[in-house]
Order: sequence, then structure tokens, then C-alpha cells
Amino acid sequence: MNNFKIKLPSSNNGKNLFSFSIKDSFFEEFPFSEIKHASICANGTIYKEQGKTSLSLIISGKINNLPCDICTEDLSVEISAETNMIIKRTNENLFSNDEMYYVKKTENKIDLKQLIFELITLNIPKKRRHPLNEKGNSTCNKEMIELVEKYKQKQKQTSDPRWDVLKDLK
Repeated sequence: MNNFKIKLPSSNNGKNLFSFSIKDSFFEEFPFSEIKHASICANGTIYKEQGKTSLSLIISGKINNLPCDICTEDLSVEISAETNMIIKRTNENLFSNDEMYYVKKTENKIDLKQLIFELITLNIPKKRRHPLNEKGNSTCNKEMIELVEKYKQKQKQTSDPRWDVLKDLK
């Protein structure tokens, strides 16, 4: 597996580029992740100018074997995302957030594994479904949709008599 640690630039100003390839083995360290199969590229840049350090991270690729929300068959989804953060050196034990990445002054490397995982996870589409064909029809497995409909529990629509009185107010 790739080492997702990058060395922070010393006193030199300018850009430092890096790239990581994220494959299936990356997600083994995150046992509760629904992502198990992926092919994603993470490209980043560390900018250092006049004592300020910032990080730009861009991910793009494909997540494979996610279940479709409609027919439950596996599908692949394309993802892409970008994040920008300021890297701040400190002696305190501070937790990084969406805008700031805190690094101890004694450390010269940062581990981007958790940040990359969060960026990937947060950019999975909320609604996952097979794409529509050129005629605008669903490409989901019709047999599976019928099976899901057959075993889906039907809820009876019951109304509360206390609210039924309000219907007569018209």
C-alpha cells in the first residue's frame, strides 16, 4: 500500500506536488467503510509562501461495487472532489478541521490517509442508481425491481380520527 505521508517543505517557498493511487487495499484500514473497491487518483499541491503553508487536494476516479438504490445490483460511480486547507504549525494538541490542518512544530510529515478517506466518503452520491439509456429509460435490472416490489412490505394508510375532523372544516 502507498505511504500517504508527505514531507512538509522546509524554508523553501513554492510548490510541492504529490500524487497517490487509491486502490482496494486502501479501504482495508477502514473496516466500517461501505467502499471496498475503487480506483481513485489523489493529486495534491503544498504551497509555501512567506511563512504560510497551504494544501490543495483533488481526487477523481471510480468507486465500484456499490448497490443500486433501485434494483440492488452493483454499479460503479464516478467521483471528483477538491479541498483546500491551511497548514498551521503549533505546539498545542489541536484537532484539524475543514479549513485548518494542525501539525506539531516537531513533525515534518503529515499523514493524509484520513483526509483522503473523508473526501472520498463525503463525495459518494446520495442517490445511487444505474444511468438512463439514450431513450431516458432506466437500465436497472427489471427482474430485480419486480422481486423487490413483490417482497416490499405494504403499509396500510390509516388516518387518525382526531385529524379526520379537520378535513370537514372546508
